Amino acid sequence: MKTRYQQAFKGILRQMCGKAAWALLALFCFVACDDPYDGDTFTVYDMQPASTYLSAREDCSEWVSIMKYADLYNAVNQATQSFTVFAPTNEAVQRFLQREGVSSIEELGEEYANNLVKFHLLADTLNQQDFISVDGALPIKTVSEDELTLSYGDDAAAGGLQSLYLNGEAHVAELANRVSNGFVYILDDVMTPLTESVYERICEPERPFALFREAVEATGLDERINVIYKDTVDANGRPITQKQNFTLLAVSDAVYQQAGINSLQDLASKLEAGADYTNPDNALYQYVAYHILPGAYNLSKLKSFDTSDATSKNWETLTSEGLVKVSEVDGVFYMNYGVEDSQAGFLDEESNIQAKNGYVHQIDAWMAVAEPQPETVLFDVTNYDAIRDWIEAGNGDFDEMKYQTYHESTEGNADVSSLGLYDYTLTSPSPWRPGSTKPNWFIIYFTAKSNNDWKDAMYSDFLMLNLGNMGSITFTTPVIVKGKYKVSIQFGNAKSMDFIHKGESGSNGGQMEFSVDEKNVVTASPYMSDDVTTGGSHMFTYTVYEEIEFDATSSHQFKLVLKDPGASSNSNYRIMIDYILFEPITDETPVEQ
Repeated sequence: MKTRYQQAFKGILRQMCGKAAWALLALFCFVACDDPYDGDTFTVYDMQPASTYLSAREDCSEWVSIMKYADLYNAVNQATQSFTVFAPTNEAVQRFLQREGVSSIEELGEEYANNLVKFHLLADTLNQQDFISVDGALPIKTVSEDELTLSYGDDAAAGGLQSLYLNGEAHVAELANRVSNGFVYILDDVMTPLTESVYERICEPERPFALFREAVEATGLDERINVIYKDTVDANGRPITQKQNFTLLAVSDAVYQQAGINSLQDLASKLEAGADYTNPDNALYQYVAYHILPGAYNLSKLKSFDTSDATSKNWETLTSEGLVKVSEVDGVFYMNYGVEDSQAGFLDEESNIQAKNGYVHQIDAWMAVAEPQPETVLFDVTNYDAIRDWIEAGNGDFDEMKYQTYHESTEGNADVSSLGLYDYTLTSPSPWRPGSTKPNWFIIYFTAKSNNDWKDAMYSDFLMLNLGNMGSITFTTPVIVKGKYKVSIQFGNAKSMDFIHKGESGSNGGQMEFSVDEKNVVTASPYMSDDVTTGGSHMFTYTVYEEIEFDATSSHQFKLVLKDPGASSNSNYRIMIDYILFEPITDETPVEQ
């Protein structure tokens, strides 16, 4: 499994260690046997590549030495690859070494140096405009598979662009120096590589989370959130490694004390919890799980909503039905606004504590579990960490394919049928494929290009289905609060698919059968809708259910069955799904005229 960065190093690895190197590559271990590009020339055009540029700067010689010791200097110099390098100055390196209690990088070891350089490296270009436009995490992960966050320091008003900090600790001294294979940013500090889990973060001596940590440990959830990578198998039984991400909404000891909670027993008594804290039905277990979100979300992400007119959003937790509602009220963001004992705010300055497997945010109230309230749920059917990791591991149909990003001149496809995200059946799929060299792709992740309307889809991507007549796919929805909802789907259409809208060339108009939890069966032909725009690459929305009622707060099984002969006979037949939208219907919901 190759990341884009690993693809950049495939030549190195072939010359180094053969099959053993590829095994290490799959485990993200880039400790080379030795430097195979030593003595090669990399300079192109009139500019120097990144490493050569840094070698010409006297103020970055220490970082150049670390890059060479890590066997990454010449790899980052490749003219055929693109990089963004965050390079600390000599003074920054010396302060870092002093902080680590060593006099040279060699004392920390080659593996540590390798990880350190990867943490300061993106295997893609990030220009100044895109960099300073970031709100929260950079759009590209580091080669070490970590997120970097961008923020303004305390002197932001006075310094402007001179007050930018990466990960809250490294001042950006120079922005986007252009080199032949990317950009170089100069830092006044060395960023500390991420190695700790979110659990280890709340255990750090300087963190004020002693009671919260004790509750996490008492429930046994510490073991779960301490896992960073989990070995499992895909749908075909092949071994894979999956990242485990979490976001903790942590409560300080001082906040507990303000609520009259001074011990674990006090907390358990307030919750009326039984003695078996490790039982998922126990009130203390439920409380702790309610403060843990599955996924890595920085504050910027938690403060964003699904639609442009939304002012709140429900976030899933590790409880089966518990949802944390984040709302914006008069410019301030709250969790569970207006709910007694549960309303809380973010302490921004004490949040965005990054870990290898997520984030820790400090909140200003003890936040009891709240009764969930209905909210609009936009279910992006491709928004999974597993798909992101799959694409970043080099499994797209071209090397530079990116997840949730449209490309300038080409569309991107990746087979995601083996990831175990969807339950599907195939019934004589059509001979259509995204490319003649991919003969067995049936569930396809697709990203748009810049010259058509598809780039305006949610995250510029679709799930493309080639299942055949009577083939089916079942999606597991996010948790939806009980109540009544309108359910619609945003589809994509292409000029080559217009025959579906017209009911021609073997198609009956794209007939499909929809159901939820094996009930609520509806048969419809969305692609025959008057809202379909033909003659190009466009999107349209189709309402599947004007009203459907869920009697419990839970996730649901949303099933689609293709019932069109053209799905098995026409080489251009496919269905493109952007998202499924669940909009709550209340007494105040306006009636459409």
